[in-house]
Amino acid sequence: MRKFVIFLCIPLVFAEYLDKVFPPQNFERVVGGKDAPEGSAPFQISLQTSKGQHMCGGAIIGKEWIITAGHCVSGRTPESLKVLTGTQDLKGQGVYYFPKKIYVHEKYNKPAYHNDIALIRLNDSIRYNEFTQKISFSPNDSPDDAVITLTGWGRLSAGGSIPTELQAIELKRMAYVDCKRKFSDDPNLGVGHLCTYNQAGQGACNGDSGGPLTHEGLLVALVNWGIPCAKGFPDVHARVSYYHDWIKTTTGSGEQ
Repeated sequence: MRKFVIFLCIPLVFAEYLDKVFPPQNFERVVGGKDAPEGSAPFQISLQTSKGQHMCGGAIIGKEWIITAGHCVSGRTPESLKVLTGTQDLKGQGVYYFPKKIYVHEKYNKPAYHNDIALIRLNDSIRYNEFTQKISFSPNDSPDDAVITLTGWGRLSAGGSIPTELQAIELKRMAYVDCKRKFSDDPNLGVGHLCTYNQAGQGACNGDSGGPLTHEGLLVALVNWGIPCAKGFPDVHARVSYYHDWIKTTTGSGEQ
């Protein structure tokens, strides 16, 4: 079985422990991307430690609701996190909000690498403006071969510098049967996943976890895991349409 890694930006204090769980990893994020056009992703958030270190991506789906990957928040308390909104520059003039409660999917990591999705309820309502907006999602799936946009903060290339500007890249959705074949029917891949792939040198990596993938203006997936980084294998994401009912039930359908 191949070794996978979730695309989390690991604080250095945990590196020694995690090297025993996952293969040694660097801290790259979007590989082969470019600066996102200004205002193109007003739903994008940076999930950070309480000290302001970027950990994961996520998306605004309501005035009090953030959606992200389960592994970004599992085992964490609301007090240990904060959410940066309204900026594409990690050093820019964004607005911080603070979690009130974290909802990790009840079947997260059961089986391994499955149901990797979570919701964060904030302790205050997000104030929408031209730089801060929610994104809608649909119970309908995106088609195979659809062009899907991934956004996140990270290196412009493997081993390159880490920009503060939000990065974007267009990826092609890979059919589920083709993705299963690429991973030799590995059980880590399930029907709740969506795969993307272009070519080696383009894709997600550590720090993109939980970040949004969009198609035709709708949220379709959240970055989960892959073989780091952009090495010629598909990236694997939580397929939002698969979790549509869970999201609606957890938020009380009150995303606003």
